Amino acid sequence: MSPTETYPQHVVTAVIVAHDGATWLPHVLDALLEQTRPVQRVVAVDTGSRDRSGAVLAAQLGQGVVFGMERTTGYGAAVARALQHRSANTRVQVRPGAAAEEQVEWVWLLHDDCEPAPDALEQLLRGAAETPKAAVLGPKVMDWSDRDVLLEAGLTIDTVGRRVTGIEPREVDQGQHDGDRDTLAVSSAGMLVRRDVWDQLRGFDPGLALFREDMDFCWRVHAAGYRVRVITDAVVYHAQAITRRRRAVSVGRRAQLLDRRNALLTLAGNLPLRPMLGSMAGNVTVSILRALFFLVAKRVTAALDETAAVASVLGHPLRLRRVRQMRARGRKAAYGRLRADIPPGRSVRKIAEFVASMSSSAQQDTLGSHHATDDPDGDDFLLTDTGLAQRILTSPGVLLFVALLVVTGVAERSVLGAGTLGGGALLPATQGAAGLWHPYLQGFHPTGIGSPSVTPPYLAIVAALATVLLGKAWLAVDVLLLGSVPIAGMAAFRAARQVTTSVPIRVWAAATYALIPVASGAIAAGRLGTAAAFAAIPMIGLLTGRMFSLPPRLARRAAWATGLTIAFGTAFVPLLWPIALLAAVAAALGLRSGRPDLLRNLGVVVAVPLVLLVPWTFQLFAHPATLLLEAGVQQPGLARPGLPASSLLLLSPGGPGLPPAWVMAGLALAALVPLLASRRRTLIMAGWTVALIGLLVAAAASRISVRPPAGGAPVTAWPGVALAVAAAGLLLAAAAGADSLRTLVPGDRGVVRRIASVRGLGITVLVLVACSAPAAAAGFWLLKGVTGPVRADGGQVVPALVAASASGGAQDRTLVLSTVGPKVSYLLLRGNGPALGDADLVPVPAAERALRSAVATLVAPAGGQAADQGAVLAHFDVG
Repeated sequence: MSPTETYPQHVVTAVIVAHDGATWLPHVLDALLEQTRPVQRVVAVDTGSRDRSGAVLAAQLGQGVVFGMERTTGYGAAVARALQHRSANTRVQVRPGAAAEEQVEWVWLLHDDCEPAPDALEQLLRGAAETPKAAVLGPKVMDWSDRDVLLEAGLTIDTVGRRVTGIEPREVDQGQHDGDRDTLAVSSAGMLVRRDVWDQLRGFDPGLALFREDMDFCWRVHAAGYRVRVITDAVVYHAQAITRRRRAVSVGRRAQLLDRRNALLTLAGNLPLRPMLGSMAGNVTVSILRALFFLVAKRVTAALDETAAVASVLGHPLRLRRVRQMRARGRKAAYGRLRADIPPGRSVRKIAEFVASMSSSAQQDTLGSHHATDDPDGDDFLLTDTGLAQRILTSPGVLLFVALLVVTGVAERSVLGAGTLGGGALLPATQGAAGLWHPYLQGFHPTGIGSPSVTPPYLAIVAALATVLLGKAWLAVDVLLLGSVPIAGMAAFRAARQVTTSVPIRVWAAATYALIPVASGAIAAGRLGTAAAFAAIPMIGLLTGRMFSLPPRLARRAAWATGLTIAFGTAFVPLLWPIALLAAVAAALGLRSGRPDLLRNLGVVVAVPLVLLVPWTFQLFAHPATLLLEAGVQQPGLARPGLPASSLLLLSPGGPGLPPAWVMAGLALAALVPLLASRRRTLIMAGWTVALIGLLVAAAASRISVRPPAGGAPVTAWPGVALAVAAAGLLLAAAAGADSLRTLVPGDRGVVRRIASVRGLGITVLVLVACSAPAAAAGFWLLKGVTGPVRADGGQVVPALVAASASGGAQDRTLVLSTVGPKVSYLLLRGNGPALGDADLVPVPAAERALRSAVATLVAPAGGQAADQGAVLAHFDVG
């Protein structure tokens, strides 16, 4: 039978979408034009290619069947527009005299990196003739480069969104997967679709843009009552250019984020309600695990993409509702037929497989490292590279994290794992996660004498972290307080990448920031607020840098992210917001003749924390002095009043647990030298501006006494956060000036000659002095350990005998009196002792004065009869 007589009732329109595909297009077009069963129509779309894709298409197909679209056009939108082109709608008579109703129109989708075998279309049409109910047919997909390697023979998806091919990595095709069969989906690379079904279902969902649109479409085909089949005698060779990063994604988002988001939308839209809810719960768990792995692997962008993908689906319930409504028809019936083809939680099992494979991965052959998947990042977080373990363990960022973790663990030997911590500024977190959420949501707090004040927002952050940590509030405190040094170090390492590409400079900057005296001082004094804000400051700097360097649309997103991060730090240390305000004003003055969008972004950065922290914001501005305080107990002796200028310049905030002030002398010198540099002056001056703002605020704060909101003697504000901001500014200046310093020595001389030269010797001395800062700080901390009031504390203030003899009523309180010299202090408690968050509540002023008067009467030499004293205490429910 001649080619024109093979399945003559079928009219096939081939659609090619090209995007930077000039490398593969000549082979694809030759294969298309040489099919044993020719197509009747061809239409090609060039989506803004930056190579010769458009010219290649026009040269081989003719200008009349080729047109262009914007570079950001998604695949589904490009195909839909192609099928509206006149070339896709010309009248075709395949067999003279054939009745019109006998003809069946088909759409054959070909990627620009997908070469069909000579008989691919003929075999697909054979499958269509044998199975009239099949509306979608797909070929067997082989590797373009190694044509013995099998990539796909039908597709499915598991309940956590992983694209499942059933093919092992680098599996050689020996016919083991041959045989035509129904499947949940087939790839869009070589997909043959009945045109009436395509029109009925409106084609690919344009909201998916790129990735998973084939899976979603095939699922909707099943819901419409048709069948999807894979025809294994039809073969296409696929280069997977995007998957293997041989070209970039141009639809406005990164590949991993798009793929993960679209996978979640596919599941959320096509699953019935109960399976969908279970699938989304599993996806949240898997996303947390993936994000943690990406962070350990020093792939912060991938971790953010993973989190953003879940947030973009679950954070838009109205859009999700519309997606489900569009797919409601036939959804339950389709799920009943496809349920056996949707494996549960395969990705969760793959995580366990990855952990088991880490020990042996370095010994595997590199040829087995590639994974045949259409997932752009796909399973490379699990099994894609046999050298992954080696790269992780030799990564500078990972090595830095491990070093900081070891230093922290040894230095905190006296408190690490000792139990619930308390003392200094820290009240013990004995409540559990539920015990933190409850007071945060209360309108009136019965703690002590009672308080109607707004709960500080940091309590919600600790409660949220405790919830993730299985309800262990003490563990959440340990992570924020004791883990602040390695967390801050990794954040600083990531932020330094925006300033310099030199790995040694990034490691030095991150280690120096993580080990500044503020860190050890905050841990020793139990300053949970400073520890949390200290860890957040590098991320604030990173996001701020993006706000100034990215295009306007992305800069606006960075501004919102910066404001959110500042809100996090301000919830623990309100002083961070005035510092951000001063920095924004300084930047606005410097940009007064610059771009107005940057000025608007600065306004967003300043306004977002105020709005997010309402109504606590109103309480702060009603008592402005409390802006100088932080989360926890404010008591005398934890801060040194009137710090000398030398301590401020050397970033030593005063208080317990600090190393000698001179340990940071190397940082001060390293930040001064770049002022003489001639390159990158803008970054250097920006760093020094931030440093000066931090130093000025620290100097002012250390000379101001503030009365704590819960009452008591005035205390001196601790300038720890302000000095951490100053340290970040100095490190920015030092890192930005490092490139200029390297140019002082000619690069064509050897290392020995450079060191022997005058300039080389000077730079060597400077480097050694600069490196002395983190080394000296780490050495002192390792030697002395945590020497401060923080300790293991069960929160038992009330003696056990008193607690046991109490009536146990809901309103029973205990008045605790103690003497310090000639003075008597008092504490009114409910339960065994104060807990996290109690010290930040503002009591009713009148009730506080009445209690103070009652205690004064009680302890006076002529304090009255016992009966009178009991009546006075009964007014305060003291049992």
